Amino acid sequence: HISERIVPLLKDRNHGVLISGLQLICDIFEVCPEQKEEFSKIVPTLVRLLKNFLSMGFSPEHDVGGITDPFMQVKLLDLLRQLGHGNDEASEQMNDILAQVATNTESAKNAGNAILYECVKTIMGVNSDSGLRTLAINILGRFLLNRDNNIRYVALHSLSKVVHEDNAAVQRHRNTIVECLKDPDISIRQRALELVYQLVNSSNVESLTSELLNYLVVCMSEHKANLVSHIMSIIENYSPNLRWKVNNIIT
Repeated sequence: HISERIVPLLKDRNHGVLISGLQLICDIFEVCPEQKEEFSKIVPTLVRLLKNFLSMGFSPEHDVGGITDPFMQVKLLDLLRQLGHGNDEASEQMNDILAQVATNTESAKNAGNAILYECVKTIMGVNSDSGLRTLAINILGRFLLNRDNNIRYVALHSLSKVVHEDNAAVQRHRNTIVECLKDPDISIRQRALELVYQLVNSSNVESLTSELLNYLVVCMSEHKANLVSHIMSIIENYSPNLRWKVNNIIT
């Protein structure tokens, strides 16, 4: 079995050997996805490696922007996601460490945000419990407050992927998402707009329709037709009463 030759690499003290071993496993999965079942036995080893990073003090040899070897941490999380997908036992083994990474990773630094984003992807990609998924969505909510537009765009894109499965958790960040409609960056506004469409329901239709109508006034002319079409669809599907429906159609 090929795993018997590769697993010893994960016990090496050299970070270069370690990350090469992790990448080799990922490459094997791309070619032979059925090998994931055989490699699922290494989940405790990966968890232990990730836990070592959380307890490790400052290491100048592996420091990147104040974070210890973020490349290795991202690769560990990527591999955990692949092994945990559709595997209840493997997912259960990694739940605690994912919660620790999500809670203890420094979010004021780009390297830390890279780890947090990968952690969110892993939580959403494995069979995690609802509390852990809510924690991941809250991280994306914090990303929306970041001044870096790339981070905000990634957060909006990620939230749009999970909104149907975890709607209540995403709804908690509705006000922040709506604020993104006022962003100077058109890509942020468009991504926020697509997410707002997905957030509309019978309980918030009045407030969100008002926001969409306000945005209609300032949005680019080439986008107005599509926006009007969405607003009309929302009014038709979620109108609380006939008077409100008529008033907004006239508006």
